[in-house]
Amino acid sequence: MNNVSFVKTRIDLERKHFPQGVAPDAIRLLDDVEQLLSKAYQAGLKAAEQSAPQPWSNQSCFGYAIMAAERIGMGEKEIQRLVRAMHNRFDMITLAEAAEHYRKSPY
Repeated sequence: MNNVSFVKTRIDLERKHFPQGVAPDAIRLLDDVEQLLSKAYQAGLKAAEQSAPQPWSNQSCFGYAIMAAERIGMGEKEIQRLVRAMHNRFDMITLAEAAEHYRKSPY
């Protein structure tokens, strides 16, 4: 909703709930409520964005695998071998097939 729509909505609400006109105290109250609603909306939007599923990224997957390999003490040559094998699998296996393989694996 753009600013023009917000202004129109506010005017419509003022006419509906204050048909005799809006007193200065009521205007200040409406301004405060408008600001609080805007902050709440922005906070909700930010929270939704942070909790939304993130898009798939081969690079992120490689990063996870490399970090895990380093954590368990794999050497550089072993990690390179792992990354090369993963490159091949990315080219040959779909995301759905990989997920199914994981679900069926003993790991």
